[in-house]
Order: sequence, then structure tokens, then C-alpha cells
Amino acid sequence: MFKLSKFLFGIILIAVLVFNFAAADTTLTDGSIADTVEHDAKVPILLYHNIMDDFDPKQSSVHISPKLFEEHMLSLKNAGFHTIDFNQYYDYRINGQPLPEKPVIITFDDGYSSNYEQAFPTLKRLDMKATIFILTGRMGAADDVTYPHFTWKQAREMQESGVIDIQSHSDLHPNMMQQSVGRVQLELRRSKYLIEKNLNKTCDVFAYPYGLYNNQAQEMAEKAGYKMQVFVGDKGVNEDDTSLRQLKRLTAFGNINGEQLIEMIKQNTEGH
Repeated sequence: MFKLSKFLFGIILIAVLVFNFAAADTTLTDGSIADTVEHDAKVPILLYHNIMDDFDPKQSSVHISPKLFEEHMLSLKNAGFHTIDFNQYYDYRINGQPLPEKPVIITFDDGYSSNYEQAFPTLKRLDMKATIFILTGRMGAADDVTYPHFTWKQAREMQESGVIDIQSHSDLHPNMMQQSVGRVQLELRRSKYLIEKNLNKTCDVFAYPYGLYNNQAQEMAEKAGYKMQVFVGDKGVNEDDTSLRQLKRLTAFGNINGEQLIEMIKQNTEGH
């Protein structure tokens, strides 16, 4: 009986050791755990605006077709990129939290209805995420605007999905370099207040209208509570020493295919 007990104990011990080894091996090879970046990350931020067919090719910096947008997203996934949001990037920069391998941030400016109708379902289906910088003074606008804007209700749906994060692009899209101190304060603080009130979230990223800013606007944005500020630039990616007040974006033009998009990112990454 004693020998049988020792034999059974040995079998159980071996089984436990094999199970623990297998679990440890899975942890090491699981991309969501092992394939992370803890420092020296180079993070491209891509900029889109409106999604539509049949646009003037001269407006390819603003428009992209639904089919080509999906091609861009699939190309990013196939190239091994992982979409993150600005909260993740901030935690990486300030708190040392690791990022997934080959992180990228997808952004949209202005808050057009096509973001809700086209980009949102595509991103959700592909398990990707993006940030939309909205104009709070034009929510739901359909008249007297070039293209319609989505509503607060639609913004809440996207925000609550976890796919989209809503942040500020000002209230009415003025050139912040040409405004009085009072107007700059209004644009920064009113948009932040409306986003936080209507979406029950913290608004802490500001994207400058036209990508234009000066030191005064940057200081006022920081005092208003924005942790990060972004512009355009169309050159370079964001590294550990990039100022959080001057995060760079690359325009994803609507006249380049997915392969060209990946090449553009590669050229801007390798150049820094």
C-alpha cells in the first residue's frame, strides 16, 4: 500500500511539473505578453479626416475612400503594427508601462459623420482602435458645413465601445496663432468641458486646428489640463525624448495604397 501511494504521488508530481512548464512556455511565446516594448519605442501617429468616394484627387490629404481606408488598416495589421490610444502612450512615457510591439496611433480630425459610418465599423471588425479629435461647436452639424459631423449620441456610442477615444480639436477650429488670449482660452476650455460633460470621460489631448500653434497656446493648453498636444508636421515619429506638447503626426493620404503607407512609415521611422 505504501509503495502504491509513493507511485501515485510520483505520477501527480510529474503531471504538475509538466503542466507548469507548459503554462510557462505559453506565457513566453504569447505575443500579447512577450512582444512588448519597454523603452526606445518609435511611435508613428497617422492622420485621417474624411472617408468618401469620388473626391477631387487634389484633396487627398483630407479624403480617402472606404475601400482604401480598409486597405490601409489591413496593411498595418499585416505588417505587425498594433494600434494604441493616447492613454497607453502617456502611461508608457510617464509611468514606464510597456507598449505592444510596433505601436501606432490612428487619428481623425474634425469629427465627420463618415468617421462613425465608415471608420468605426471597419476598426471594430478588425479589432483596431483610433482617436477622433472633434469640434465641439459642430457636433451634429449638417447645414452650413462642408461635410456633416456626427452627433453626441454617436460619439457616446463610439467612446463606450472602447474602439474610439474622443479628444479635442477645439470648439470652432480657429487658427490658434491669430486669436486673442481670451479666444484661445475659450477654444481650449469649452471643448474640454463639453467632451467631459457629454461623454463622461477625461479629455486630455488637444490637436491644433490646421496644425498651427505657438508657445503661448501650448502653455495655455497645459494649464487648461491637457497632458498631450499634437500637430501635423508630416515628418518623423515620436520617441522617448519627443515633447508631449509637440507630438508629430503623418498624414495618411488618400492617394497612396497600403504598401506605400507602410513604406512611408518605414522611411519616417528609419530617419530618426
